[in-house]
Amino acid sequence: MKLRKLFLLGVGAIALVGVASCGSKGENGVTVILAETRGAPAPFIYQDEKGELQGYDIAVLNEVFKRLPKYKLDLKVSASALTDAQSGTIDFTVNNWSYNSDRAESYYFSYPYTRAKYGIYSKTGTTYKTFEEVAEAGKKVFGSAGNNVTNAIENYNKANPTKQITIEYTELDTSAKIPYYASGEYVEIGDLPVLYSYAKAYPDGYSQLTLTNIDDTYVSANITSSATSHLLFGKVNKNSDSLRKEISEVIKQLHDDGTLKKLSEELVGFDVSPLDSDYVYLN
Repeated sequence: MKLRKLFLLGVGAIALVGVASCGSKGENGVTVILAETRGAPAPFIYQDEKGELQGYDIAVLNEVFKRLPKYKLDLKVSASALTDAQSGTIDFTVNNWSYNSDRAESYYFSYPYTRAKYGIYSKTGTTYKTFEEVAEAGKKVFGSAGNNVTNAIENYNKANPTKQITIEYTELDTSAKIPYYASGEYVEIGDLPVLYSYAKAYPDGYSQLTLTNIDDTYVSANITSSATSHLLFGKVNKNSDSLRKEISEVIKQLHDDGTLKKLSEELVGFDVSPLDSDYVYLN
């Protein structure tokens, strides 16, 4: 692999570390690990006003490499992060990647560091924890084609033809939907980070609503079976499997000692750490 100049990118600074390549030795014999991200979505990954990477995923990576001092992480933003990992020009990619069988053919998945959380916003004084409860109460939802929650509700409706949830497909923005939620006719079902961002953007409107979390086991069974996020290591590199296992063991340490929970509460707003049962290799 050709040598190239690297910039070490951490949460707070960018430092020149010299010339290195994938898995090569940098200063003081430290091995440089090349990684890329697409740089979104917030609050998991984003660039601040100085162009520096921030967010939960970045904080997790920094903690991982603090515990692996024999390595030095070089992390860049690239639109081709996924294909670069597949081709082996970098060691891994971080971008809140979830599992699917197609990806498993080309990449090794690390242990998870995030589990998707979902909730239901409804008129204050009411709570709904499942699709069944929403259907039984006769509540409607707004939907958009291709959205994972909309897809899940569509699947629920197919399996429950006599007790369906009415989906109204719309391009209305969030502010226009709030009066419908406040009236009690509709509920809002979504990913918690997204729901939190809406509540922050429209505090007056969402003060009229109550948020109820959906249980993790219900999410896995009814909304998405790929609820966890992972680092992806291209299988073409001969050391990919051993590197992902080495990094994965540290991710598991961060889970066990409460670091993932602490970071997610600070940077996401609530606990998005995986379940104990999530710590298995998917491939």
